[in-house]
Amino acid sequence: MARYSVLIRTYNSAATLAETLRSLSAQVVPPSQFIFVDSGSTDDCLALAPEGAIIHRYVGKEFNYSSALNQGIAYIDCDFCLVISSHTSMQHAEAMAYALDTLAADPTVGAAYFCGEVAPAPTHRLIDRKNFSGFNGMWNTCGVYRTTLLHRRPFRPEVPIAEDQEWSRWLLEEEGMKIARISGGGMKYDNPRGLPLRKWLREHLSVATFAKAEAKSWKMIARVAYRVIKPSASLRDRYFNFVLFFNLIACRIRNPRFKSRYW
Repeated sequence: MARYSVLIRTYNSAATLAETLRSLSAQVVPPSQFIFVDSGSTDDCLALAPEGAIIHRYVGKEFNYSSALNQGIAYIDCDFCLVISSHTSMQHAEAMAYALDTLAADPTVGAAYFCGEVAPAPTHRLIDRKNFSGFNGMWNTCGVYRTTLLHRRPFRPEVPIAEDQEWSRWLLEEEGMKIARISGGGMKYDNPRGLPLRKWLREHLSVATFAKAEAKSWKMIARVAYRVIKPSASLRDRYFNFVLFFNLIACRIRNPRFKSRYW
């Protein structure tokens, strides 16, 4: 079974990191290496790091998630790397074994990620350039990469968010490879902050700008407009789509590198 490193970015993550590490140690195939990139934690989360773990203090005037991951990637000494959030755990003990087997069985699969879909046992479907939507590519909440690909093409710091989707576009469209989307791995995301509307909006705009141009097509804008008036939609969803509607139009008619004030 292949060896793999675990890369975790931390920032005051003591409340959830313990469960992340517990779930990793319970894997049938446990990690061979832990790498933490910490961006100034003031709680005791780093005290939870396993013995022998590499702890890297983020370098940069302003925090940039892509840069943080790239700084951690420099330490990887295994063929595969699991990028996992400090708010994420995997409840299925064979999840990583399944992901590594999937990657080993097909060299055209460059990466794999776990989604929250429930299944009796791990299963997957392949994402390629034909069915890539801009939102179903890699997910750095819990994704496994071939280390050689991360070294060849790191994440782009100029992509403000959804850096995983932009990397997926490169892998699928420029390299002609595939991504495995794994269900039934028991992936659990437990971020205390949930998903703020601001972050949700930034992800949509970043995908439209850097990962999938069709995300700002007039067809997509029409769909967003319908969601504003959809009778069954919640007020929260209507508000989000109302703001997204005007930002997508601005993103389309100004220039491909348009930056919303919501960045």
